[in-house]
Amino acid sequence: MRKDELRKLRALPATKEMMEKGKTEIEKTEKSWWSSKVTKKMVPRYDMLLRVQNLSGYIKIALFLPEDMQKNIKTPRYEIFLNVKGNEYITRELDEEGKEIRWLTAMVGNLPHTGYWGYYGESKKIYLTNDGRDTLNRLVLSCTGEKNFKGFDRLRQWQQEQKDAKTKRKEAAEQAPWDADMNLVPKLPKDFEEWMRKEVAKKYFIIYEYVPKQTKGYCSRCKKFVQIKKPRHDRETKCPSCKVKATFKAHSRVQTLSTDSYDAEIIQKIEGGIVVRTFEQHQWYRDTAYTEPHIRTHEWQRILIFENGTVKRYTWDNYKNKYHRWVYQDSIVSRYSYYGSEEKLYKRNYAQLKKNSALRRSSIDLWDKLPCGVAYYLAAEKGNPAVEMLARIGMFKLAKYMIDCPYDNKLLDESATEIAKMLKIDNSRLKRLKAMDGNVDSLRWMQYEKQANTIWPDEMIKDFGEAGFSTSAFNFLKTPVSFVKCHNYLKKQAAMMNETIRQTMVTWDDYFSMAAGLKMNIMCDQIAKPKDLKRAHDEVILLKEKKGLEKQAKEIEKKWPKVNEQLPKLQKFEYVSGEYTIVAPKNVMDIVVEGTILRHCVHTCEYYFSRIQTDESYLFFLRKSKSPDSPWYTLEVEPSGNIRQKRTTGDNQNADFQEAVAFLKKWQRHFKKQLTAEEKKLGEKANKLREENYKNLR
Repeated sequence: MRKDELRKLRALPATKEMMEKGKTEIEKTEKSWWSSKVTKKMVPRYDMLLRVQNLSGYIKIALFLPEDMQKNIKTPRYEIFLNVKGNEYITRELDEEGKEIRWLTAMVGNLPHTGYWGYYGESKKIYLTNDGRDTLNRLVLSCTGEKNFKGFDRLRQWQQEQKDAKTKRKEAAEQAPWDADMNLVPKLPKDFEEWMRKEVAKKYFIIYEYVPKQTKGYCSRCKKFVQIKKPRHDRETKCPSCKVKATFKAHSRVQTLSTDSYDAEIIQKIEGGIVVRTFEQHQWYRDTAYTEPHIRTHEWQRILIFENGTVKRYTWDNYKNKYHRWVYQDSIVSRYSYYGSEEKLYKRNYAQLKKNSALRRSSIDLWDKLPCGVAYYLAAEKGNPAVEMLARIGMFKLAKYMIDCPYDNKLLDESATEIAKMLKIDNSRLKRLKAMDGNVDSLRWMQYEKQANTIWPDEMIKDFGEAGFSTSAFNFLKTPVSFVKCHNYLKKQAAMMNETIRQTMVTWDDYFSMAAGLKMNIMCDQIAKPKDLKRAHDEVILLKEKKGLEKQAKEIEKKWPKVNEQLPKLQKFEYVSGEYTIVAPKNVMDIVVEGTILRHCVHTCEYYFSRIQTDESYLFFLRKSKSPDSPWYTLEVEPSGNIRQKRTTGDNQNADFQEAVAFLKKWQRHFKKQLTAEEKKLGEKANKLREENYKNLR
């Protein structure tokens, strides 16, 4: 409808009769719903008054409100225009002087002050002349209850039908290209669901009848009755037929048995490209024979990858809260297709797919289990040729790193075409790296070895790589020490401490920092590399304690003045449940006392106070509820609730800690509930800082 034409239509002011009826009031009795009190008041007889006329092919409806008429205003609050032939409607809002305020597309029941229901659910009283009612009654409805709608109700229903028809046309136009894409998707191979059940499931069972000296059980994977010995419910075993790891299950206890959901992907050819389809499946045994479990296979995602580079992602979703269908998603393809899962790929049709340009040079079929979704993997291969090359020579650990991390031109030579040169090493070093199944840190050591024009032991490169060390990890040493000697020292001390090389390195760094603070001669080899690192570490702690706890606390407060300001906000995270209690330190002195009693370095290493002051991490005390004042474990916790470290007497973590793990998980849930929006951001920042700290340590 053209607004300039509608403006030319003659005005419909309130008639004398309408003005009288609009000013009429009646007495209304109301009873409170919460008491027996009854009140009476005068209210307008009508809630709305309508004047309807046919004008130049349009139906014009002037809508008046009684509160305007009581002010002697004859101008309608709204003018509603209906184009019956064009199935259109529009509303103009007017001010008291009849001047245009704005145009509205809302239906009459959604206009301000015109809702169909009044107080207490009563329908509103509407004045409408017989001619106006007859005009509205001639509006054609498509609903089966057409005879039940008269006057104002017919207007509302007619507008609703036009709105629904418009919405339907709009949705059909939106869905047409989606349906065209979905029509490209072929049928599944007949064996796909069975392959998924047999090859992708995370759990398999051998179900046996509970009778004395039972010798046969049913394997849920190979669907055979197999020989078994001494079955016991929930005991791990192996199927003698298909050799899969399985769990014994007594037949009488399988009604509540079900597998976890598991995911798989299949690549299929479509016109102009390929489609990657993602499925979820699970099995359960309620109300069925154990040889025929219920199996549900659900496809929830389709990603169409065309040869021209276009990628379209669809998910089986609730379309506008109306019904389920395939819905186009604007979001990019994530690394993990669904809840962080890693899907297994159906490969039985892969030979015929190799001719497709998107897969011709891909190494996707070489992975036993993909580290990410298929679509993301193909994008990663395209963006980083090293991924495909590494997979082809079986270096999947390093290839996975290349997928997880953005392209690093300091690590890789983008101009190279051979994998060794691309990794900035030579063929002999590539062979050694492959033999040790090296990770990215091992690769960096190989690159540094090449730059230094030397040869280091493979064991050292492998150990340092697995520990995540970089060459800068040893910068805390004030005197030059060869990496080989550092490796030999760490191996020896790790064996004495029964710790990993990585934890031994942390202890060495802590010891060195404390020794330097005590003005010890760290340039001396005997001080820098004590014969018994753990003992030397503990002795340095005792030396620092001799300064006096209060003096030490004051020194810390002077150096880290904001720590005492930070600690009070931790009180809200204190928690008690059953045998265990979480206590927050109230001041620096509490931390010093805790570290002194437990004989660990939490109060002697300055970086803990640095982290508290910068909101990178906090300290909490894990104690037993029966003796909440007795130190037991000290926890270093990030603002997100993630526990970085847990140490007890002598900087150890003993077997008794495992008994408190369930409690700590409950506390972490309590912790996260207390977080403000600002503290959640601090948690994300702390996580990034932790990753950077690990990189610096490497």
